[in-house]
Amino acid sequence: MNAPYAPFPRIRRRGGERGLALVSALMLMLAAMVIGVAVARGASMLRAAAHNERDRDVAQAGAEAALRDAERDIAGASDAMPERRAHFGPGGAAAFVDGCGRGADDLGLCRAASPPAWQVLDLVQANHPAVVPYGRFTGAALAVGRGVLPARAPAYVIERIMPPGTTAQQGSFYRITAIGFGTRASTRVVLQSVYRLPAAGAGTGHAGAGNGHGNEGGHGSGDGHGNEGGEHDGGNDGRGGAGGRGDGGGGEGGGGAAPSPAPPPSRQLPAGRLGWREIANWTALHARARP
Repeated sequence: MNAPYAPFPRIRRRGGERGLALVSALMLMLAAMVIGVAVARGASMLRAAAHNERDRDVAQAGAEAALRDAERDIAGASDAMPERRAHFGPGGAAAFVDGCGRGADDLGLCRAASPPAWQVLDLVQANHPAVVPYGRFTGAALAVGRGVLPARAPAYVIERIMPPGTTAQQGSFYRITAIGFGTRASTRVVLQSVYRLPAAGAGTGHAGAGNGHGNEGGHGSGDGHGNEGGEHDGGNDGRGGAGGRGDGGGGEGGGGAAPSPAPPPSRQLPAGRLGWREIANWTALHARARP
């Protein structure tokens, strides 16, 4: 008899094809794990970068606060210590010494030298005997030590300098170097500014322009406003130059050419901060200047 008809032929599997599904699943699982680790590492790096940037912002804000504190110190905010105020001005140059002052009234006052004090001194050292802590002479307070606050209070030193092209009549010039710390003491930012303190009695302002009518053969009148003090009698054009008020009166007499206008006043430097910068390589400069 004939064998019964088989509707579906028997498929013989090869031995090499056994376990292929398991290997494929393992490969897909391994790829998913690699992608997951890469995503987690990227997220961790972004989080660390954001934390470092925030930490640096805290340090920079602290250094800027120390610059303003030093500027108030120079401007005479230490009313309780007149000896400190006397050091800033024409007669206080002797208080700025090599290695910086370390006394009660001359703390942090440094003479300009080479290398400069802001490179030689270890600004990172806590309670440095020649560095002024924040608020020492102004009474200002800054919260530190927890959360997103700085780990340590900022500090500064002040050097008395004479920039090229300046004169004693323009006042006194000071270079302030301040250091600020982030939420970690290892994060720090060093800022530096130049501050001008005008000489006593010196004024800053603008020359006033006068307004006059008249000619050489008649009567003229005019008035002008200046910037410092005194009076000025002008010709046809009443113009207050270095004087506080100019009344220009037209003279009487024969005709003639009008006098030439007064020259414009020389440009005065502004009082206070003249500029600032960040010293990003302070650590390298300090290591090179350290004795």
